[in-house]
Amino acid sequence: MNSTQSALQPGLAAAIPWRVAPPLISTALIMLGAGFLGSLLPLRFSAMGFSDGVIGLIATAEALGFLVGCLYAHKLIAPVGLERAYATFASLKSVAILGLYFADSVPTLAVLRFLIGVNAAGLAIIVESWLNALAPNEQRGRVLTIYVLVYGLFFGVGQLFSQTLNVRGPELLFIAGISTTLALVPMVAIDVRAPVLPHRVKLEILKALRTSPVSVTACLLNGLILTAFTTVGPLFGARIGFDQQRIVLLMACVSLGGLFLQWPIGYFSDKVDRLHALIGLGVGIVAVAAPLVWAEHRMPFALLALLFGIFGGLAESLYAVGVAHANDRAVATDYVALSSTLLFVWALGSSIGPTLGTYAIQLITPSAFFVYVIALTLAFTLFAVWRLSRRKADRIVESREVFLAYPQTSPEIYAWLPYHKDTLADQQRNGAAPPSDSKAS
Repeated sequence: MNSTQSALQPGLAAAIPWRVAPPLISTALIMLGAGFLGSLLPLRFSAMGFSDGVIGLIATAEALGFLVGCLYAHKLIAPVGLERAYATFASLKSVAILGLYFADSVPTLAVLRFLIGVNAAGLAIIVESWLNALAPNEQRGRVLTIYVLVYGLFFGVGQLFSQTLNVRGPELLFIAGISTTLALVPMVAIDVRAPVLPHRVKLEILKALRTSPVSVTACLLNGLILTAFTTVGPLFGARIGFDQQRIVLLMACVSLGGLFLQWPIGYFSDKVDRLHALIGLGVGIVAVAAPLVWAEHRMPFALLALLFGIFGGLAESLYAVGVAHANDRAVATDYVALSSTLLFVWALGSSIGPTLGTYAIQLITPSAFFVYVIALTLAFTLFAVWRLSRRKADRIVESREVFLAYPQTSPEIYAWLPYHKDTLADQQRNGAAPPSDSKAS
């Protein structure tokens, strides 16, 4: 916002945080419950006697549910409105979480986790639609940063609070269900009359591949390795002899490392060619995963926690830097569809990764997961280097988007981000001045 706008709207900056507080509080409660489930559900299923591979298949059901929710949740939201749809999604997610306590067969557990994924996507779409209505364009970068912090931080807090819970007992599921239900309360306090309803997502995978094949593979790799590790990590810790408290701490390091390392990595990617940044991320992941191949319970815990945190930060940044690199190369009219397509590529990787990763540690050794990580990341890095060698000098982009830490939530997030070229073009056609910070320098 420039000085003239600030003078005309002196109370706006103070008012916006309060206006966006309800959906952010709801998000915090949703993610707090998700954090309780994140590290302990794989351990709970293991304690029930399921093999690692079966646990991965159950986790895949939730990833597929998320994918379906992103594609079709708008069909429920549009006829009934955001408030009723939010109540429906939150209630069904709570019921599915609580239903895990009574389920003891793989098909039932898979169906319940599929429902958790569908409703999680619906909740994210609605929250991001509300933020779209509540946040003016000049403050959306700030609101997005807060949203990403809330989303990641409360997931990590939920993990930390779950250290001493009995994985076999009902407390884990009851707390997660209660937290999800309480997320309904702040949403009734939202003060906006006409939010923008979500639209059907437009997917253009072939166009995304033509625009930036490295970005597509980066987002796929993020889903294949990091999302898989949310299921594989607790099982890996158990296989090498750690107790529940240490396993949860290690997984919290992955989550919090993924949250906080994105900003310095993103800042660096603004200063260099983003293809170079993606190659650097690939090299870094291989370098961190290599010592984890030989990880065992006698390794200093502080060193292991540090490696897990760095692994989470580097792997998580693949997605955000990949999206930013693709957007640098896209034309204005393709921006939203491209970003949404990359989200679905990530979701596809997330639906495959848990199964591949868990079968790797079941059929070979616990460290086989990191061999899997190294093999995939090395292939990605070599592909990126090959693309760099073939790229013509005249394809280098002069004007670039400012890096943003994109949450892997729903396609709706890309409809209102402050740096969208098509959004700025619409503003200019309508005679409105774009915000002064809307383009990279």
